[in-house]
Amino acid sequence: MKKKLYVGANMAWFLVIIAGIIECFWASGLKYAQSMWAYNIVALGIILSFVLNLVACRVLEASTVYAVFVGIGTAGIVSSEILIFDEPFSFTKVILIFLLLCAVIGLKLSSKSIRAQDSRISQSLGSEIGLDDVVKEK
Repeated sequence: MKKKLYVGANMAWFLVIIAGIIECFWASGLKYAQSMWAYNIVALGIILSFVLNLVACRVLEASTVYAVFVGIGTAGIVSSEILIFDEPFSFTKVILIFLLLCAVIGLKLSSKSIRAQDSRISQSLGSEIGLDDVVKEK
């Protein structure tokens, strides 16, 4: 019997945030990689970030997940380029990144509720482990 991986909404958002942070590292790493070892680490980061996003998309809307993922990555990469890699600071960049983050947060707040899906999954899990029988007996 094949077990299905269930991730709740909070864990799914946590995975999206982790995937966005990983994206910051692999995107910067891709720019500065010069050896096959470095390219392999970048490839591992790409795979890991997209797998985390795919798991999160089982629970959350794909459009919202991808927008949040890209927003985190964009803000993180621009910030790291300015702070670590001596990219010139620009108020325009900061304002545009701030607007992007506001849009991503607004998109997340306006996304559909998944309470009904969570309810269906919990009912399904309850019947699979026999909780429905216990409730009927009482």
